[in-house]
Amino acid sequence: MKRRIYWTLCLVSLAALLVSTVASLFVYYYFYQEQNQADLARQCQALSAGAVASGDPEGFLQGYSLDDSGERITLLSDTGQVLFDSAAAEDSMENHRDRPEFQQALQTGSGEASRVSDTMGISTFYYAVRCGEDMVLRLARDNRNMLGVFFQIFPLELLTCAALFVVSIFVARMVTRRIVTPLTQAADNLEVLPENWQYDELEPFLIKIRGQNRTIRRQLTEIEEDRDTITMILENMQEGLVLLNSEKKVLSVNRSALGYLHPAEPEPLGKPLVALSRNMDLLSAVDKAHGGESVSGILDQGDRKLRYFVNPVLAGQAVGGVIVLLMDITEQYKAQKSREEFSANVSHELKTPLTTISGFAEMMKSGMVREEEEIKDFSSMIYIEARRLLALIDDIIRLSRIEEGHEEWGEPVDLRQTAEEVAALLEPEAEKRNITISVSGEVTPVPGNATMLYEMVRNLCENAVKYNVEGGKVFLTLEEAYGDKVCLCVKDTGIGIPKEHHARIFERFYRVDKSRSKETGGTGLGLSIVKHIVERHHGELRLSSEEGKGTEIRVYLPTKLPVTEIQS
Repeated sequence: MKRRIYWTLCLVSLAALLVSTVASLFVYYYFYQEQNQADLARQCQALSAGAVASGDPEGFLQGYSLDDSGERITLLSDTGQVLFDSAAAEDSMENHRDRPEFQQALQTGSGEASRVSDTMGISTFYYAVRCGEDMVLRLARDNRNMLGVFFQIFPLELLTCAALFVVSIFVARMVTRRIVTPLTQAADNLEVLPENWQYDELEPFLIKIRGQNRTIRRQLTEIEEDRDTITMILENMQEGLVLLNSEKKVLSVNRSALGYLHPAEPEPLGKPLVALSRNMDLLSAVDKAHGGESVSGILDQGDRKLRYFVNPVLAGQAVGGVIVLLMDITEQYKAQKSREEFSANVSHELKTPLTTISGFAEMMKSGMVREEEEIKDFSSMIYIEARRLLALIDDIIRLSRIEEGHEEWGEPVDLRQTAEEVAALLEPEAEKRNITISVSGEVTPVPGNATMLYEMVRNLCENAVKYNVEGGKVFLTLEEAYGDKVCLCVKDTGIGIPKEHHARIFERFYRVDKSRSKETGGTGLGLSIVKHIVERHHGELRLSSEEGKGTEIRVYLPTKLPVTEIQS
């Protein structure tokens, strides 16, 4: 706008200079012509008076013409015959009686005319007066045309125009600045007009702009709030979200997707999908979605399992982009695998005692066993396997109830009392193998389910007794731990657990030595039950064991839990 105003003012100034120059030339020419005619009339009258006074007009005029005055002098008789001419021979000139200035001079005493001279061939002004009674004196002067006048004064006019144009450039710059400055100040602060505001006509326009500006700011604030909300939601989503444009370049990717895909480039925005992931399954799914097809599947990302959903974004009939949603199903996958393994293990564990019971019963039914001692042995075997089967079923039911979280929380549990009760319960079995059980320490009561905590301590102590050596020892120690936690430590001097089994020792049906477990009556669910009870109470398990040197299991339980957890 500023440049347009500036150049407009410059062009207007230039046009004004040109128009004023042309107009001045016309005015100058007009006054020049008027002055020339008046001067010629005075000179002609004076010359006529002198010629009459001399008594010899022709001689007088001939002597005057020698002065090179620049005018053409012609003396005519009253019949139009040329008596004297300063520019041509008299006998070579035609009669001038039809000349308008000659006729007018005869009638009124003076006459004037302007025309192209037949003799000189240029535009000439004529003035004629009566000279005596029978003669007419005529003076002729060249009447220069407009072009001649223009070229005569052109250098001066050119210099004047150039000087005025330079001045007009500076003036245009000042005027432009003066016009634009208030507008610029108003644009910088639409709410308050400048002090030197002079454009009252623009106030309605500015009022309208202010209203629109406030509306835009409000809408922009709302958009920014919505954007921040969406960004916060996307960044805090556990699911990974990737947005691709029509060229399959990354428009947006949230934190979860970056964590799942581990891109090679730190800033994949604006880059092709391969900068984010080079998984061929995902790339193939995006290609299909780009063709308009919705695709889903599972990605294997090392230790993670991701389910992906790839859908096209349709803009009318065309695909305008692609949305990729990633869900971490690692835990579900592990849970599914665990359920499958659990079902297989349960089937196997149940099948073994049932097969034994069925076999012994069939032998007794068929009469293959007749001796009373053999019948007693077979009955004893059936009883043992039935007890083992019942114990297995009972452990499965308890584990299921713990996982479902049906047990209610009661009063805080005194772990010292629980440990002593378990020690008293296992004392007879321990004495058979000359194993001593000792309880020491005192801790703050912990919130939780008394039955579950009792079962946890009993399972730990049973294992410590079962897998101990003849004459071994079991230590149950209670102590205050870090923070608001207490520690229950069950330590034995038994056979220990090899290090390669530490990671899986708390899995269901996992046994280090299956033959020994069967001998001791173990179901393979004891430590798994312990693990689930500890997790249910928001505790922590730590195992320390070395083959041949015993095992130490530490359980850390919090002394304070949320009210909602206690009431659950």
